[in-house]
Amino acid sequence: MRAARRAADEILAGVGSGETAELLKPVCLHVRRGLSDEEIAALSPEWMAIPAQDEFSEDGAMETRL
Repeated sequence: MRAARRAADEILAGVGSGETAELLKPVCLHVRRGLSDEEIAALSPEWMAIPAQDEFSEDGAMETRL
């Protein structure tokens, strides 16, 4: 588990901003971080037009920490 967490931290190094949210399942560890203001500003208008949908939480509710 520690190795998986270290690998996830390395993958997310320098990406996004704020707190990292984790979801631990018996088979996998899912981690993510919200985009920084600079990363959001770099997204195209077409990308920003895609409706937001949060599928991270177990119950489908919005992850409020990100």
